[in-house]
Amino acid sequence: MREIKNQDLRKRIVKILQKLVETPTPTGNEERLHGFLSSLLKRAGFQIEIQRIPDYPSNLVGKRGKGKLLFCTHIDTYPPFNHPDPYRLTVDGENLIGRGVIDAKGQIASLLVALENTETPCQVALTSGEEEEALGSKFLKVDAREGIVLEPTDLSFALSQAGAIEIQINVEGKAVHGSVPSKGENAILKAFRIYRKLEKMPFLKQTHPHFPHGGWINLGKIEGGKDIMVTPFSCNFQVDIGIIPGIDIDNAVQQIKNVVFNEGGKVNFRDISPPIEINPDLKVINLLRESFEKVLGRQPKIKGMPSWTDAENLFQKGIHCVVFGAGKLFHAHSNYEFIPLKQLEILSRILIYFLNLWRR
Repeated sequence: MREIKNQDLRKRIVKILQKLVETPTPTGNEERLHGFLSSLLKRAGFQIEIQRIPDYPSNLVGKRGKGKLLFCTHIDTYPPFNHPDPYRLTVDGENLIGRGVIDAKGQIASLLVALENTETPCQVALTSGEEEEALGSKFLKVDAREGIVLEPTDLSFALSQAGAIEIQINVEGKAVHGSVPSKGENAILKAFRIYRKLEKMPFLKQTHPHFPHGGWINLGKIEGGKDIMVTPFSCNFQVDIGIIPGIDIDNAVQQIKNVVFNEGGKVNFRDISPPIEINPDLKVINLLRESFEKVLGRQPKIKGMPSWTDAENLFQKGIHCVVFGAGKLFHAHSNYEFIPLKQLEILSRILIYFLNLWRR
């Protein structure tokens, strides 16, 4: 196996990532990078297919030889929001800063460098819309059975993925003059009471080896009230609830309904995604573990992926994928999204070793 210098890997990763970050691709703009990504994949020996999805951005699929190993990640990023300089790759010591450097353009750059340094037959799916409806992976067409979904796991192996229930709750109160709130019913406070009871639902306390702290709930958005001198007569809030493997999702839905209805609210289920878990003895996992140990001299940590990824839609197609990648998930979507260049280099090295093992 040809030895590649650290500095050469790093320079190549940064060069590719600079182009990726400086081309804005919030969901809906993925095709802006198709030309650049296609040219790199073609140079690495891939045939390119643009898979059209009606009224939705296309997927970019590359095939090298007849291999059925799949690498998958997404081109779209979260919107810039308050990121101070989202579309310029900034180097701050060992860290690379910019929107998408973790989620998931850094993963794409490391993968492309690994593919440039190997010849193993495989497939690459760069999907659209993962940050929203994920129709890219839903309508993706590939002939594969095992693979790697590249997402930030801090170089741990995620052999399971939490499901999610996204809900919107509407609460009505009674408006009165703000100086006599006891004569009315404050819808915002009523909403808070519902949220506190949702936090105590029994299924959130169940645990799993990959999720030792159980499930979770995140209050992502809340709106209510009109003026400081009017008791709020309406409030709505949106919640994301993490569902760990082993939870009966129908039972979880019923618990949510019971809490909301008993407190006089109304609930709209925006999305329901079941958790998934894959067989730890798959070839892809065994060879990835061997590659990890060869590069880093230690065994990988095993955990669950708390965030939704394309792995669920692939799982539904019979393609079982380990979720694996560089960077810490909690830095993604933040106003200071960054990733250590060292981790991207390590990721490339692991993937290079893995691809050479797979070919044998």
